[in-house]
Amino acid sequence: MSKHNQNNLRIKRKYLLWLKDARGLSEASVDKVAASISTYEQFLKGKDFRAFHIEQARGFKRYLTALRNDRNGAPLSGSTIGGVLRDIKAFYSWLCDQTGYKSKLTRSDVDYLTPDKKSDQARRSSLFKPHPSPEQARHVLSKMPMETVIERRDRALFAFLFLTASREGAAITIQIGHVDLANRCVQFDGRSVNTKFGKSFTTAFYPIGVEFETILQDWVTELKHDHLFSNYDPLFPKTKVGVGRSRQFEALGIEREAWRSASSVDKIFKSAFERAGLPPYSPHRVRDCIVELANAHCKTPEDFKAWSQNMGHDDVLTTFRSYGSLSAGRQVELMRRFGDCDLIE
Repeated sequence: MSKHNQNNLRIKRKYLLWLKDARGLSEASVDKVAASISTYEQFLKGKDFRAFHIEQARGFKRYLTALRNDRNGAPLSGSTIGGVLRDIKAFYSWLCDQTGYKSKLTRSDVDYLTPDKKSDQARRSSLFKPHPSPEQARHVLSKMPMETVIERRDRALFAFLFLTASREGAAITIQIGHVDLANRCVQFDGRSVNTKFGKSFTTAFYPIGVEFETILQDWVTELKHDHLFSNYDPLFPKTKVGVGRSRQFEALGIEREAWRSASSVDKIFKSAFERAGLPPYSPHRVRDCIVELANAHCKTPEDFKAWSQNMGHDDVLTTFRSYGSLSAGRQVELMRRFGDCDLIE
C-alpha cells in the first residue's frame, strides 16, 4: 500500500479546487482528473510530486501499460492510457507555476508525459461505432412489457431516448414540466437538467415513429393522473424498493425522486435489446442511430443544421465528426454507386 504524502495531498486538493472554481469543470470531470492523479500516486508510492524527472515519466507510461482493467482483467485501452497521461501532464504544467514547485520542474521534462501519437490518433479517429438501426429500435420497443408501473416507466424511458437523443445524465434529471407534448419538444434547461457543459437548448421530437410519442404521452398522463406527480417531479422516477410479500427486498413501485446515477438507464436499455435478441447497445449509441436517421430526412444544408442543433450541437461538424461515421460496407456501397454513375455517363 502506497504511503500518503501530506504535501501531495495539499497541492492536489488545491489543483482540483482550481479546476472546479477557476476552470469551471463539472464534478464528473474533476472526479476523472482526481482518479488519474490517484493512479499516478499509486505509481509514486509516497514520493513527492516535486521529485519528478524524465525517467519517472517514462516509468509511469510503462506502469500504465502493465495495468489491468478491474472489471474484465484486460489491459487498459490506448484511449484510457492517453487520458490519464493528458490529465497528469496538465497537472504538472499547472505545478510549474506554483510556489515551491516551479524551481523543481521544467516544462520540457513535463512533455515526456505526452501520449504517443499512435494512441492519440486512435482517440481522434472516427471509426464506425456499432449502433442500433431505427428498425431495431422500433422492434425492441414493440417487445418491451408494460404490465407494471416499472415496465411502463422503462418503456417510456426507452422511447424518450430515441425521441430526443438525450444523454443518460440529462434523461434522469428531466422534470415532467420540461416536456411540451403540445409542441412535441423538450426544454433541456441547463440550470436544472444535467446537460453537457450546462447548456440549455430545445429538442423537437425526432421522427423515429409515432408509437414512441404515444408511449411517452401515456406515461406523462399516468404520472399526473394516477400518481399525482407535478411538473417539478422527475419524468423517470427511481424504483421504490422495500420488503414485499415474500419478505424479501423487491421493487414495489416508483418514488417521487430521480435516480442519482445513470447506471440504471444503462442497465434498462441494454436489457431491452438483449431480451429482443439483439446486441446490448449502450444508450449513448442512440445518438449514432439518430444521425443515421438524418440521412433519410435531411436534404439541404439547412435541414442538417436544424437536425444538429436539435442534438444540442452548435456546429454541424460536431454532429458528423462524433456520430456520423459510416460502416465500411455502406462506404463501399456508396463509392460503387459513384463509379456506376461515371460509367453510365
